[in-house]
Amino acid sequence: MSTATLSLGSVTVKFRLAGGAQPLILLPVHVNNRGPFDFILDTGAGTSLLSSELAKQLEIKVVGSKEGQSAGGKFSVSLAKVDSLAVGETKLDDVDVGIVDLGQIGKTIGAKIDGDLGYNFLKHFRITIAYRDCEIRFDDPKRVEVFGRSAQAEIAIRLAHPAKPLILVDIYANGRGPFQFAIDTGTSTTAITPELAKELNIATSPIPPVTSGGAHVDVTAGALQSFQVGGAKIDNLAVIVADFFSMLSQAVGAKLDGIVGYNFLRDYKVVIDYPNELLSLF
Repeated sequence: MSTATLSLGSVTVKFRLAGGAQPLILLPVHVNNRGPFDFILDTGAGTSLLSSELAKQLEIKVVGSKEGQSAGGKFSVSLAKVDSLAVGETKLDDVDVGIVDLGQIGKTIGAKIDGDLGYNFLKHFRITIAYRDCEIRFDDPKRVEVFGRSAQAEIAIRLAHPAKPLILVDIYANGRGPFQFAIDTGTSTTAITPELAKELNIATSPIPPVTSGGAHVDVTAGALQSFQVGGAKIDNLAVIVADFFSMLSQAVGAKLDGIVGYNFLRDYKVVIDYPNELLSLF
């Protein structure tokens, strides 16, 4: 069984943003006490991932395989186990991982990606993402947190499914709702379903395909007059309208109206308290 250790109850690590105007968070991760390697911080992933190249470099033994589901469609994942994953002094022993080709995503953002840090690591902690300072903090969820100002949003979160634990929240768009969205640090631009775009009369225009799960996905671009999570609100938010939500909703067992991405989250200090199922935006 995986065991988590956290030095002094709190660890802060610097991350970098890769991918230009709509980036992903890359943070340094040690695998089996080797590294650091560049991993995407991905609240949308259930299981942490290693790139095929890193798994080969570390001589990770494959113990099985399964079929995964992403916005780009179905894909094959090799299954393995590592002795440890660590971010700074935050360490988790005996961790299940998937092994996949992350080359296409790396090519899209212009950076080498060694892996993806997902729910099976993050669930043990309260994580605070400070986009402006490029810092992430891992806290023992039992540690008392003190913030200098009150949260603009403090709302209960729910997980879509134990096997696909997307963080689900209620949001309001253009003054209407609530709509069910996933919070996904692995998504750069906030995305909505074609059905929601039609319901809200969103004008859209074609843009080049985006890459998800190693596959090209056709999307259009639009904007919401307002987008609100709890008391946190942004006007004129750019969104993409994508036709991958039906298969994603089916995979997670919950109807999704959209995904909250980086272009909303970047304006806040984001606190995701997994054990206590709470999201706060400061």
